Amino acid sequence: SPEEAAAEVLHRMRGREHLIDFTTYTLPKYKADPFHNLVASKLEAVERGEIKRLMIFAPPRHGKSELSTRRFPAYFMAKRPDRNVISASYNGDFATTFGREVRNIVSSEQFSTLYPDVNIRSDNRAADEWELKQGGKYFAVGVGTGTTGKGAHLFLIDDPVKNREDADSEIIRKKTKDWYTSTAYTRLMPGGRVVIIQTRW
Repeated sequence: SPEEAAAEVLHRMRGREHLIDFTTYTLPKYKADPFHNLVASKLEAVERGEIKRLMIFAPPRHGKSELSTRRFPAYFMAKRPDRNVISASYNGDFATTFGREVRNIVSSEQFSTLYPDVNIRSDNRAADEWELKQGGKYFAVGVGTGTTGKGAHLFLIDDPVKNREDADSEIIRKKTKDWYTSTAYTRLMPGGRVVIIQTRW
């Protein structure tokens, strides 16, 4: 119907401009509450370069990773397809899972409808490292591992500490902080943004 067609056009327009609408377009079952809208508004400011350092603290199962670590890097790379993203988590396998999910979003029909010119190179599409045709690269790394040769315009760190037990360990806290200052922070490109997402243990 004309009403449905008009609603679809509006949803596409908003999906190109707003992270929540991008999320509901690429994940129709997604339901946003005021918390998610607040997080999305801050992440949009990160994409625009108005916020360079953002920390998001929330308990488990509050949907923070869906918005910030799955949908946001896809949205960021859609808007800036020549920029690099490094996404880190407490171990490499967990980070690679995020990488696979972000890659699948960018490869989806819904994403292509919103951004038909943004595509993944067919010769570089591993789950932990893939590249857009425009030159932007996505890297998934574990906290504590090296990022040699990788530069980030956006550095996402989701759950650098696995659980309460690790959070209570002075050794693990120091190791994580040392990794951030000596490895992660040095990978930032000029004007690079850092987003940390975690439970405040």
